[in-house]
Amino acid sequence: METNRKYNMFHATIITAMMVSPILGLSAEDPTSSSSRDNRIIDEILITAARGREEPIQSAPVAVSAVTADQIEKLQSADITSLSSVVPNLIIDRTPMVPGGPVISIRGFSSRTSDVAAEPGVPVYIDGVYQSIITGSGADTFDLESIEILRGPQGTLLGKNASAGGLLLRRSRPTGELDGKMELEYGSKDLIQVQGLINFPIIENVLAGKIYGMYRNRDGWIKNIENSGKNSGAEQRSTIRGALVYTPIDTFNLYITADYIRDESEQLGFRNVSDSSQLGCVFFNECAPHRDMRRVTSGGLTDKPRWDESNVTANAEWNLGAIQLTSITGYRKYEQKNVTDLDASPHPILEVPSSYTNMKQYSQELRLISSEGGGLDLDGRLNWLLAGYYGYSDADMDLAIVAFGEPQNQFQRYVRDNYAIFGQLDYELIDSLTVSFGARRSWDEVEHDFSLPTPGLERPKLEHRNGKKFNNTSIEAGARYQIDSEKMIYFRYAEGYRGGGFVGHPASLEAAAAGFGPEESKNYEVGAKTDWLNGKLRVNVTLFETKFSDLQQDIVLSGPGNTFIQTISNAADATTKGVELEAVISPVENWTVRSNIGYLDAGYDDYVSIDPVDGKVIDLSGQPIRNAQRWTGSLSTDYWHAFEQSIFNFKSINFHARLTSRSSFQTSSTAHPVGNLGGYTTVDASFTLNAPSYNVTFYINNAFDKNYTVMAENISGLVSWAADNFPRHMGIKVGINF
Repeated sequence: METNRKYNMFHATIITAMMVSPILGLSAEDPTSSSSRDNRIIDEILITAARGREEPIQSAPVAVSAVTADQIEKLQSADITSLSSVVPNLIIDRTPMVPGGPVISIRGFSSRTSDVAAEPGVPVYIDGVYQSIITGSGADTFDLESIEILRGPQGTLLGKNASAGGLLLRRSRPTGELDGKMELEYGSKDLIQVQGLINFPIIENVLAGKIYGMYRNRDGWIKNIENSGKNSGAEQRSTIRGALVYTPIDTFNLYITADYIRDESEQLGFRNVSDSSQLGCVFFNECAPHRDMRRVTSGGLTDKPRWDESNVTANAEWNLGAIQLTSITGYRKYEQKNVTDLDASPHPILEVPSSYTNMKQYSQELRLISSEGGGLDLDGRLNWLLAGYYGYSDADMDLAIVAFGEPQNQFQRYVRDNYAIFGQLDYELIDSLTVSFGARRSWDEVEHDFSLPTPGLERPKLEHRNGKKFNNTSIEAGARYQIDSEKMIYFRYAEGYRGGGFVGHPASLEAAAAGFGPEESKNYEVGAKTDWLNGKLRVNVTLFETKFSDLQQDIVLSGPGNTFIQTISNAADATTKGVELEAVISPVENWTVRSNIGYLDAGYDDYVSIDPVDGKVIDLSGQPIRNAQRWTGSLSTDYWHAFEQSIFNFKSINFHARLTSRSSFQTSSTAHPVGNLGGYTTVDASFTLNAPSYNVTFYINNAFDKNYTVMAENISGLVSWAADNFPRHMGIKVGINF
């Protein structure tokens, strides 16, 4: 233990030295100056995702939320999971089985499978590059410039289509100046985090660079009752990233990033809550040993998982006068080893002693966009975009399972090619009234090599192959009416599409051949975006209804030899409808209050499943959709105050407090009672003292130490588990700007 601590401190010291050494003697902008005061008025936020070009968020006729770097910092979170507290109808949780694997739900639609055979239900795009598997895409937030959350189907503006919405993460670009920032953090459970970035010029006004580094370590927080001293949930992650911006002429720029991420964090761990009907209870007497306990486990598998990831992206923009040519290129290599004790007990009831995933991904997108005043925009009345996309991914994955002491393994390789052309037109019919139309044509090809379940833990050979092609045409249409310079209403109709494929680890050749088909969605949306009181009050509201057909569901069913099979099928038709409200008010100078409320009515219109225990048909029609919460909401306040005289060189203080609430929800794929989870409300708070070149932040999250369950599932009648939230935690951050 002492050796690990010395190892962690050594890495923290190295990164600290790397970031501090260039900044000694440099000064920083005074955070009390007018350009850096926090939330004095409601700032205008520019986005790029809604229509492929930079525009104010209040002008975009689509349900989109933008979280700025300043807001991200106040969340006091190292990844994107905390976005749930600032965006309506967005839920992001960590899956307890796979470190680095977020479960993202937008308007009740989500997918939590880590199977490489399935496209992400809600994809993530980093610097415009689509992430073909969701694991590992949580991203470090310190280096982010903004996050845009698009709600509803997206097909005519993003390179890779999204059936229900997506998250667009945009990193900060090199500034061309010698500047930067760093941050040291210490918190509960011996959290140590060091991160920083340096911008620097290479060739003045032509070539600029940036280096970012991060190291994070935290002790485990889930007590292992059977393995004394071996707690679960520990974190250990590091990132190094470099970036270049090349601007040889005023009309062209090239932005390139390359990074390497290493994560050796442990699984979150979970409790065994199996009832008397489940086989783990019948044969091993593991009958809900943790039902009335919190943050405990008895898992016998304690090997540490790991994942390594390398990324290279290139974004080029070339203004050709009448048009702008944009190229987005991405390459990703991802390797993961995972270990999971699914029964959370010392017995070999149901365990995954090893699961290896290897993936390589390449994508290329080209866009032609009309330039304002370039001659092809009908004197400013027409905006248009025409684009093409190609994506390729090659992934393999083996899954070793030990069930009731009997080992077996399966292996698969999945190759996917995606092609698409798409476009969008926005035309101002009359003053203040703009109509839009877009269309997309997609072609998908999948090839699946696989083995059937094979006794033993050795990786079997790939003896079987399936392949299939899918295609889809989807459209989008809408209208926007600008009431005045501060108020706009809009209507949007959009169709979504998610490609089909094959079950990654099938139980039989018949199940493998059947596969699953594409999923489609149709979304109707009306909204209003309004500013009032000379820009001191902003109120945005959206009403929507989305209908899914052939909804892809990842379901856990009984497998051979008392094992389980994670299958994907077109199990359901479903409807989600609701209301989203986002409001910001700045009642007096330096004080801002933000609120968001999401109401969701989400249910299966037609959904028939099979009970994995007795084989009976389960009709889930009318049941709520997994992970769909009827009510979500948050209320936050920020206040900035300047001291009349400096206090220990501090010249101002920022206060931030946030209340987040969720209603009850269901997390089981078959609506098993164990998945019925209660709602909860949490409170977070922080304050920051600002000096001319540094700041100190004290924070507390989950201030009242609210206990709740974030996820629970029954696995094929064998065992049931439940995962708990992180307890109250607090910390201190020291930031340096230069």
